[in-house]
Amino acid sequence: MSSSERPIGALGLIGLGTMGRNLALNLADHGTPLVVWERDADLAALAREALPETTTWTDGPVELAAALPAPRAVLLMVTAGPAVDAVIASLRPVLEPGDVILDGGNADARDTARRQAALVGSGIDLIGLGVSGGEEGARFGPALMAGGSRKAWARVAPALTAIAARAPDGMPCCDLLGSGAAGHFVKTVHNGIEYAVMQALAESYDLMRHGLGLSPAAIGDVFERWNTGPLQSYLVEIAADVVRTRDSDGTPLLDKVVDRAGQKGTGRWASFAALDYGTPAATIAEAVFARAVSARAGDRRALATGSPGPISLNFDEIERALRASTLAAFVQGFDLIAAADSAEGWGVDRVAVARVWRAGCILRASLLDRLADAARQAPDGAMLLHAAGLMSEMQDALPGLRRTVSAAALAGYAAPAMMSALSWVDGMTRARVPADFLQGLRDRFGAHRFERTDRPGSFHADWSGS
Repeated sequence: MSSSERPIGALGLIGLGTMGRNLALNLADHGTPLVVWERDADLAALAREALPETTTWTDGPVELAAALPAPRAVLLMVTAGPAVDAVIASLRPVLEPGDVILDGGNADARDTARRQAALVGSGIDLIGLGVSGGEEGARFGPALMAGGSRKAWARVAPALTAIAARAPDGMPCCDLLGSGAAGHFVKTVHNGIEYAVMQALAESYDLMRHGLGLSPAAIGDVFERWNTGPLQSYLVEIAADVVRTRDSDGTPLLDKVVDRAGQKGTGRWASFAALDYGTPAATIAEAVFARAVSARAGDRRALATGSPGPISLNFDEIERALRASTLAAFVQGFDLIAAADSAEGWGVDRVAVARVWRAGCILRASLLDRLADAARQAPDGAMLLHAAGLMSEMQDALPGLRRTVSAAALAGYAAPAMMSALSWVDGMTRARVPADFLQGLRDRFGAHRFERTDRPGSFHADWSGS
């Protein structure tokens, strides 16, 4: 085995903010020697108090590279964007062929592909490493989604596999999911699905709180009960905690939270990607737009004409609506991964994606075992609803989704995740849609031509109405 194929003896880590510091602690706990650099003095001081004395501290990229045994591996935990480019530029002159850079931030996959292309010919590999699980996951077991060279991955895999979360069957939630920017793209889609599921949960809360008049404590009981069934997931689990949390005066804390949802960009990237690859991921996109609506607080308050009224729904109907919306979001996400993989040639195995997401990450849920089964059954690249089990699950939940969306619309509740999920399912399960009419309009005003059902070819017609 050549030196460039040996597992790393130590790991360089640049960036000791919340995620970087907790990953460093996790790595140290599992026996990986660390060589670190943090440019912010306050963050460095905080990390020094927590990291073991065996940690090697450096003053910059040159010293960090010199302190690492060759071939080197350096994990970047810095803010996505220009900061990543700056750190790579500072490392490149002091790294050598066979060295590996891992970008553990929430990078746009297009940036990762650009950075990997820029390193071609240098002998230095860049692995895009999606890290999910938040602060707690980083400290005690994240889900890790890697993309890049298999040879480079083999060198860092033992250290990263050791710190990853374990699924219920003991499998580590850490894998090389494909070449190129596959890891960061899969993480982007993970976050897009996360947006959609959170929005569907928010709509469920809204309907129960304001449509049914339930107290937050009662809604917490409903979420807790749902978490024992098909909806079992980390997000449903913490939804119960969030609605039950009280402020210091004993009132529900949610009532004092400004109704403006933040976002860091990954949901938008997933939506852009869906448009770029021609994939209908409407529930993911609508969840992003819902956050944009929430940000328009001034307009909302000026335009408000009152509050929506009561609704007539039962818990089972709302639970089924949430199940159908959640399933739609996941299927859309996996469809987007397949479309991107087909275009980019990364070699992504969707079964492996589902396995990696089963623990450690924000999307961990019992549904992922069923999605993995569907990915095994569905033809390569096909939408996962082609698997009989998932389609049966959707058909079981669909009446509740239809009833909930109807009640919400009639009472004046915005439910974009649920409504878009229903439109998506209805569109995808209809053999003929009114795109024939769209083609007629396009040919009428722009001579864009159309295909016929009765013979092959491309046609233009006189649409004058006669």
